[in-house]
Amino acid sequence: MLKTLWEYILKLFGRNKTDTTDSDLTSNATYASQFENAEEVNFTAIFAAKMTTLSVSESTADIVGENARVAFLDECAVDMWAKIKRITSRMLGTGGCAVVPYVQDGAIHFDVLTQDRIMIHEKQGDKITSATVLADSVTQNNVKYYRWTDYKIENETIFITNRVTNESGKDEFIEQWEGIEDRAITGVDRVLFAYLKSPVDNRQFSDFYGVPITYGCDSIIAEIKECMSQIQDEYNLKTVKVFADERMFQKDPKTGKYIMPSKLFFAAHGNDTDTMLETFSPDIRDSSYYSRLQYLFELLERAIGTSKGVLTAPETRGATATEIKAGLYDTYAMIGDIRTVIENGTRDYIYACNVLANYYGLSPQGEYDVAFDWSYSLIESSTETWAQLKDAQAMGIKSKVELRQWMNPNETYDESQSMIDEIKKNEPTLSDLGIG
Repeated sequence: MLKTLWEYILKLFGRNKTDTTDSDLTSNATYASQFENAEEVNFTAIFAAKMTTLSVSESTADIVGENARVAFLDECAVDMWAKIKRITSRMLGTGGCAVVPYVQDGAIHFDVLTQDRIMIHEKQGDKITSATVLADSVTQNNVKYYRWTDYKIENETIFITNRVTNESGKDEFIEQWEGIEDRAITGVDRVLFAYLKSPVDNRQFSDFYGVPITYGCDSIIAEIKECMSQIQDEYNLKTVKVFADERMFQKDPKTGKYIMPSKLFFAAHGNDTDTMLETFSPDIRDSSYYSRLQYLFELLERAIGTSKGVLTAPETRGATATEIKAGLYDTYAMIGDIRTVIENGTRDYIYACNVLANYYGLSPQGEYDVAFDWSYSLIESSTETWAQLKDAQAMGIKSKVELRQWMNPNETYDESQSMIDEIKKNEPTLSDLGIG
């Protein structure tokens, strides 16, 4: 439906051309539908969730500087980072995801849109300079309405235009979106939203849009589902059955059928041995099926580019950080690519928030920078790291404050220094007392 709507929307905004093809629209809609499928085992969602957790857990993004604008943008970053798992999972699951900020009641909010709701018209390098997004939708009186936002940059000025349509693409008006205004903002070199594109290679000449993390693995996934179905059939066909002499059961006076104590029992006319009960319990060929399933799981992990540990049991690792990293190198390399995408997307989002803050006068202007603190717990040995930190502190290249912050990451520099001073006062060492 959206593919048909896009044709009307382009005319609505006076768009004569776009670099997004019909094939792009179809693929993006398919990726989104497959990712949202909750009716069966969804391997795209499984891998997206796992790699999201490994990539962003225990990590932060901060706005660096000392002015009112830094404080304002840091709040924007905190709000975005609160949903970074959702953003990253959708990016990996559908191929791409947009974080679109907007201003309401003097505050910046944002929508998270999968790439099937984005039409990219033009790019300059990696910067999107012209695009249309399906920003929001609402149903009123059994009619669905869509709010579309068009972005176009000309001579470093971005023109942002909003339109509302019904499901047929007809221009409409609803009171809910009455206050959203069109804008023209100068000094801008990219659209005012962040587009995070999956780092997975689409193996095509054009790379306007990303592809899901399981792209190109459809045949392996189909084999896995077939094997899982075979296992289920094997268990169903070889369920224990008990054949009992019909003389053991009473008949239902209404139906004339034997009353069975459970579904496992079946009435029989007896046999040559004249036994009253005979059990049917054949061996289940689970080992062969599960060996094949395990092989297919490993094959899917290799095809996607991760180490063991997503669908299969992780490999036994050594104790040192080097040994841990070697055992997880493929997964660690993909995490690095995902984090690069997140860093670029976060910077684009903060850039958009900064432009909107200037335009609406939401805070005094000021310089800022974006810093990221990524967790490396996946490949670190805490014992080895702590030993290195203590050696560094003894050599005078690390402070006690840094060591304490490593142990208590939620403490600020001042809080850590205060605790160190208090400990030194209440529990002085021999060197502190001038002894030894």
